[in-house]
Amino acid sequence: MSRRRLGMTVLFALVLVALLVTPAAAQGDEPGKLVIGGTYTLRSGQQLNGDLGVVGGQATIEEGATVNGDVMVAGGTLDVAGRIDGSIAVFGGSVNLERTAYVAGDLVTFGGSVQRSPGAEVRGEVREGGSFDMPVLPGPVFFPEMDRFMTGPEVDIQQSPGQWLVAALLSAIRTGIAILALAALALVAALLWPKGIERLGTTALHQPAPVLLVGLLSWVLGVGLFVVLAITICLLPIALALALVLLVAALLSWVVAGWLVGRSLLRVLKMRSPTVVAEAAIGTLVLAIVYFLVGIIPCTEFIFGTLIVSIGMGALVLTRFGTRPYPLAAAVSEPAAPAATAVAVEALPAPPASDEPQPPQLTGK
Repeated sequence: MSRRRLGMTVLFALVLVALLVTPAAAQGDEPGKLVIGGTYTLRSGQQLNGDLGVVGGQATIEEGATVNGDVMVAGGTLDVAGRIDGSIAVFGGSVNLERTAYVAGDLVTFGGSVQRSPGAEVRGEVREGGSFDMPVLPGPVFFPEMDRFMTGPEVDIQQSPGQWLVAALLSAIRTGIAILALAALALVAALLWPKGIERLGTTALHQPAPVLLVGLLSWVLGVGLFVVLAITICLLPIALALALVLLVAALLSWVVAGWLVGRSLLRVLKMRSPTVVAEAAIGTLVLAIVYFLVGIIPCTEFIFGTLIVSIGMGALVLTRFGTRPYPLAAAVSEPAAPAATAVAVEALPAPPASDEPQPPQLTGK
C-alpha cells in the first residue's frame, strides 16, 4: 500500500511538471527562459526565442541582443539595452530601459517601477495598472496571433497561410497536451484523495451561492496580497509560497469542477456505481475540452475560468481544505423534527362527546 501511495505521489509531481512545461514542449525550439532568484544575461548578438520570466532575480539584455517574445518581471530587476519583440509586464519589480532599448509591444506595470532613458523606444502603450488574467489554468491557444512577427519599427510581415497552418497545428498539439495533463491530474488527485474531492464537490453542489462568493473574494485577496508581498523584496519568499498555494488551489478547482461535470454526465448515461476517480477524470477531460472551445469567443475564457477557480477555492475555504463538511449543510435538516411532532399532536383524535346530561352546577344560594 505504501508503494502505491509513493507511486501516485510521483505521478502527481510529474503531472504538475507537465502542466508547467506544456508551452515549452509545444514550442519545440522556443523554450524561453525563467529566472527565479538568480541572474541572467543575454549577450550582444544573442537571441532568446521565447518568453522571458524574472521572479525575484535579475536579468540583463545587452545592446544588440533580442528577445523574441514577452517579458514578465515579478519582484525582480530587468535592465534592457537591446530589443524586445513583445510586451513587458512588471509585477512589483523594476525595469530600466537604456537609450538603445526597443520594445515592440506594450509596457504595463502593476505596483512596479520603470526607469526610461531618453531615446528608449516603446512602440505600444505605456500604462500603470491595467487588466491581467486570474490563474484560470489554462488558456485558449488554438489560433496564433498574427501581429507577433515584427522585424523592425516600420516593417510588419504577416504569416503566409502555410506558416499560419503550422503554427495552428502546434497550438492544437499544445492544447491537447494541456487537456490530457488536466485529466491525468484529476485521475491522480482522485486516487490519492477521493473523500476530499467528493466533499469539496458536494459542498459546491449544495451551497453554490456562498461557495462562489467566498471563492471570488478569496482570489481577490490572494492575488492582491501576492502583489503587495512581491513589491516588498524582503517578503518575496512569502509571495512565492503564496503563489504556489494559489496554483495548487487552481488545479484542485479544476478537479472539483470536473468531478461535478463527470458526476452529472455519468448519471445521465446511467452508469452503474461510478467511482470518484472515474467521475473526476472523465469530467475534467470534458470540462477542459469545452473550456478550450468556448475560449475561442472573446471574453468567455476569463468568465468561464473565473467560475471554475472560484467554485473550487470557495469549497476549499469553507471546508478548511476538505477536512470537514460545511456546517450549513448539516444545519438545514435539523428543524424537521419539531414539525413532525406538531403534526403528530394535531393528528390525535379528539375525545368523543358524551350524550349524558351534565349535572347542574351549585351556585351556593
